[in-house]
Amino acid sequence: MAYRIRFIPVVPVLMIIAGVAAAPLVTAGMVMAEMRAWQAVFGIVFWVVVIAWLVGGGIARLRRMVRSGWTAFAVDADGVRVGARPGAAPQFFPWPDVDAVVRFETPRLVRRSPVRYLGVSLRDDAPGGVAEFEERLAAERARPGLSDTERETLEHMAGSLSGDAFPREHAVSGYVRQRDWWLSRRALERALRDLTPEIPLVELDSGSLPHEWLDDRGRLDDLALERSSGAGGAGGAGGAGGAGGAGGAGNAEGVGGVGQ
Repeated sequence: MAYRIRFIPVVPVLMIIAGVAAAPLVTAGMVMAEMRAWQAVFGIVFWVVVIAWLVGGGIARLRRMVRSGWTAFAVDADGVRVGARPGAAPQFFPWPDVDAVVRFETPRLVRRSPVRYLGVSLRDDAPGGVAEFEERLAAERARPGLSDTERETLEHMAGSLSGDAFPREHAVSGYVRQRDWWLSRRALERALRDLTPEIPLVELDSGSLPHEWLDDRGRLDDLALERSSGAGGAGGAGGAGGAGGAGGAGNAEGVGGVGQ
């Protein structure tokens, strides 16, 4: 029995409507003579920022839904589908690679209620898992000629993997924030029992951070890209220098021949 969580676009649509409705009022206030005092100007600037946040935030959330095919999270006969998030496209994980479905949360800075997520942890031998990242990280740390900044960055990544806040056995390789959709835990557990009884639904407390290693994986990719770009640039400069030197030698020989 498959289970699919669909995005519900009520909040982002209301955000866009509120922003569009308030925009004419703010525009009218800008042309009123009594609104030109500095106190009124600050008020207008505030409302412009609010309108931009409402419209921009609503559009961004709708784009995320469209990119995800309106699916936040789904389990079916083939595997697990995870919706898009900032910096990541929608993902699909086949059942042979999946170790567990993971619910976790992170504390907010202001509000008491935490931010909740639903994700997927992979088996150690699955591509894209934390074990593969550890192997890549170890290989990068063993590279000769690392700069102090690169070495410090890599050591920080390694320390994060061994920290108490990192649940190594349930590190998620894909996740989606619980926003604009609702989760029925009972329906999800029933679908997991029907499809793959050996794969559990795991709950982690707010002290666990099973997703932050993905940021380190992105930084490692950036370091490798910068290194390859630098090597390519150096190779191109060397090739150009060699060609220039050969051309200079040829010109010198030609001048010598004319002189003779």
